[in-house]
Amino acid sequence: TLTAPQGTTLGFDILQVFPFTSETKRMGIIVRDKGTGEIVFYMKGADTVMSPIVQYNDWLMEEVDNMAREGLRTLVVSRKTLTEEQYADFEQRFQAAKLSVVNRSAQVAAVVESLQRDMSLLCVTGVEDKLQDGVRQTLEMLRNAGVRVWMLTGDKLETATCIAKSSKLVARTQDIHIFKSVSTRSEAHQELNAFRRKQDTALVIRG
Repeated sequence: TLTAPQGTTLGFDILQVFPFTSETKRMGIIVRDKGTGEIVFYMKGADTVMSPIVQYNDWLMEEVDNMAREGLRTLVVSRKTLTEEQYADFEQRFQAAKLSVVNRSAQVAAVVESLQRDMSLLCVTGVEDKLQDGVRQTLEMLRNAGVRVWMLTGDKLETATCIAKSSKLVARTQDIHIFKSVSTRSEAHQELNAFRRKQDTALVIRG
């Protein structure tokens, strides 16, 4: 049950829940509006996995990149209305996949993914994760003492570099060297040598 800004109460029945996983990088829910009977599939996730799922638009990636440059963690939210027939067909296939004794996980994932097509883009959210007290001072002291600190994150490149600077892990006057994609040991050595030739530069490696 939800209360709308106008003060009206909205009721929903939860039909299915698809939890977030590190593999899919998204989560979803199917609900039925108690008042209208409308069935809606909502999904949110990282822009990298959501952009191929939502209907074409010319502003999504630009807005996501703008938020990432400000150090915000972004989520893309979408929706899709289902008819009774479409949901009944999905539920039948979904239950059959869950009862399968061969490749159950793959079959369940395939059924869920069959819904994740041509979804309507609702919005993009940007959330700031505020640093804990003392983080900036601590990292700056470590850096000034010559201690090498690595930050491991699943954020977008722009978000990661922005957070690294705002936390003082990287000084604002420092250059940033982005390690290029390599496929051989020789290419990796060349890229490392290119980094070593630079002075007072932070290294960013994309996994």
